[in-house]
Amino acid sequence: MKIASTSRAADLLREGKVGLVPTETVVGLVAGEAGLLQLFEIKGRDPGKPIALLCGSAKEALALPSLSYNLPLLAHSLADRFWPGPLTLVLGTESGATVGVRVPAHPIVQGVLASYGEPLYATSANRSGEPAPRALEEVDPGISNAADFAVEGRPGSGEASAVVDLSGTQARLLRTSKNLDERELFRLANP
Repeated sequence: MKIASTSRAADLLREGKVGLVPTETVVGLVAGEAGLLQLFEIKGRDPGKPIALLCGSAKEALALPSLSYNLPLLAHSLADRFWPGPLTLVLGTESGATVGVRVPAHPIVQGVLASYGEPLYATSANRSGEPAPRALEEVDPGISNAADFAVEGRPGSGEASAVVDLSGTQARLLRTSKNLDERELFRLANP
């Protein structure tokens, strides 16, 4: 596995490469637009399934051009309270589809995002249906060998982010996480 710095990782991502980066939750498999198909192949994921975007800040995440122009106020409240951190918000797009967005807190992935300069597609670095790795050493060899590079950093908690769907008329908690205060999350999502 080729180890890269955060700035070199950004250069490789611009070239269409796919990499492994630590987050505060699990190891992420990340790509820019040019590497998205390769990311799906490495993951063994159906290309029709949506994939999340990692953003460098809440401002960037909530201003994505594809998002619906009328984001719920709750999206801003949850972002203010839990970002950066282990929360994915599922938001509606202008086309009527949805997109999951997250602002990770891990300094390494934040460094990659800052060097890259725009959001990255991301999923956990495991084959679909398998447990997600919390550290680079736990990544399945098939995935680590298929990835173009890895950025080293401290392991995450091993637990995926909480997911709140704000794309409909009511907020729905799709996945909980011990990384967040679930009572507060539930209270904010269900005022």
